[in-house]
Amino acid sequence: HAEAPLYLFDRTFNTTAPHLLHDYQASLHQSCPYFNPTSSYHHDLFHLLGPTERPDHRWIIMGPANHPSGSAFHIEPNATHAWNFPVTRSKYWIFYPPGVSPPGIHPSPNGDDVAMPISLGEWFLTYWDEHVKQRCHPDEMKRPMEGIVRPGEILFVPHGWWHLVLNLGSDGDTTTTHNDDTLSIAVTQNYVSARNVSDVLRFLKTRQQQISGCRDRPEAVSPEELYHVFAEKLKVYDEALWKTAYKDSERTWMCHAWNDVETKQDTTTTTTTIQ
Repeated sequence: HAEAPLYLFDRTFNTTAPHLLHDYQASLHQSCPYFNPTSSYHHDLFHLLGPTERPDHRWIIMGPANHPSGSAFHIEPNATHAWNFPVTRSKYWIFYPPGVSPPGIHPSPNGDDVAMPISLGEWFLTYWDEHVKQRCHPDEMKRPMEGIVRPGEILFVPHGWWHLVLNLGSDGDTTTTHNDDTLSIAVTQNYVSARNVSDVLRFLKTRQQQISGCRDRPEAVSPEELYHVFAEKLKVYDEALWKTAYKDSERTWMCHAWNDVETKQDTTTTTTTIQ
């Protein structure tokens, strides 16, 4: 479909095509030591759950040639951070700070549901002018951030930030999106670090029905048990980190993307991805 082309997320590529994982993993750990799970930064704390018990966290993403594709506005699942790097073709990113809804995006108070345009094209056509105005908001903390990420570059996606992704042509030119015969390929991975672990704990405890990435895999820890299992493993792994994270998670959210307007069980946030 021209307006909503196929955009494939494959969470199993590390087992079906392990050479793809090996191609980038060692280089990533060398060029970005923070991403090395053996580093002192407590990177990827969900690894404590085990490779099959943890929520889905790693994907290869592919979009068609000669068509624009991408992801509509969303926040990373389970209060995680993420990183993303394009393998082929460039990506145009728009970010909105936590607590600042992008134009045309209307989340419910507890994040239960999100009303938004059905396609990327509709958002750009309808709300681009409002977005341009938001760039000049008198409060700098409410201004969006945006830019182009090209193959060979890596982008950090902080937890709680709304973001939209549009795949561009191979040269990063928005005018070549429709006539580029190269598939759009990227790799992305979600993780928990010492910086966002308190919000992850609070999310797992108070937003149980919004937990994603483990509902269709019986080997994964269930949403109902995820908080307790993760908290116990974190306590054994690093008791000092656990005490600090637990104290903060019981007190408040560290990120303004979430609030406690409603603390009853929520349902999974509705976001629309171009398919």
